[in-house]
Amino acid sequence: MLRWFIPIAMAGVFVLPHSAFSEEVKQTFDQSVNEQSDQITNIKTTTKVKNFETIDVSDDAVLPLSLPTTLINTPRTVALNWSAAEMLLSLGIKPVALTSINGYRKWQSNHPALPEGVAEVGNRAFPSLPAVIEQKSDLIIGYPFRHARLLDELNAIAPTLLLQQFSRFEQTDYRYMDQMRINYLQLAEYVGKTALAKQQLLEMDAELARLRLILGREGLQGKKIAYGKFVGMGYGLRVFSKQSLAASIATQLGLDYQWDITLPGKDFTHLQLEQIKMLQDTALILVQETAGKGERMMTSPLWAQHQFVKNDDIYTVSPLWSFGGPVSVVRMARAFTHTLLEKSHAR
Repeated sequence: MLRWFIPIAMAGVFVLPHSAFSEEVKQTFDQSVNEQSDQITNIKTTTKVKNFETIDVSDDAVLPLSLPTTLINTPRTVALNWSAAEMLLSLGIKPVALTSINGYRKWQSNHPALPEGVAEVGNRAFPSLPAVIEQKSDLIIGYPFRHARLLDELNAIAPTLLLQQFSRFEQTDYRYMDQMRINYLQLAEYVGKTALAKQQLLEMDAELARLRLILGREGLQGKKIAYGKFVGMGYGLRVFSKQSLAASIATQLGLDYQWDITLPGKDFTHLQLEQIKMLQDTALILVQETAGKGERMMTSPLWAQHQFVKNDDIYTVSPLWSFGGPVSVVRMARAFTHTLLEKSHAR
């Protein structure tokens, strides 16, 4: 099991006890696995395969998660990235401040919705330390790959928790889904929401099990897929690797995730038009971006030569956040299931 624990300072330095926390996580995982196994055999669902539209993927869809309807602002938390903000809001905690607020509402997709009254403290790469100081926070949450260099300064302001997002070089078997569970329980412990976090993780697993059954009834289990999105600045098509949240979700849905090439320290790689043929006959779930993104590639004669294009094996989804917690997992799983069923029934 993968772990990255950053020491945080209360009055001095406090190191989270590895053994105690690891056992807590292990017990939660064991419980989740046992209950998910029961759900796979006994689950009852009103969703009919031919009524795939009942898998609600709308912006205001009610998710099968115990999400608090009222937010509190204690402890006072500053989120230095969007995944931290999502997790806090899912646990019923309103952050007093966040970096790049417009980015959360656009790129993270604003789920759960960020309420008004949250202060902005710079951007994710360069948070404003004076602005952070002004918040008089009880806890600061960031991630190692951008904020480890600031750990001493942040800890001098308030206790700081850095939650791992990307793999370290030596973590060849890293999976964000596994790390997310650890991150979520660790954060929940600090804000006094452990019971709620455990409940939401079990509900997340139940929804994954339900969607897996639906895809299985349609004969889509084992389908080879990859997940990608067009990105600007000449990067081409970003395809997510098996380390990614998308790959773990696909696997838990019973799909066969294919792409396993990644950039160092990331969970994706970029393919130019002529390299996309490396996907071969793998189906592509593609983020439906704003007009113009990917247009140059998709209108090229080379695009039409790729096997998934010839096979009409492209499935589109609305923009989704590729990290986060149970909310992002459920939204992505529903989107994948819905688009696969939609095209299956259109044929």
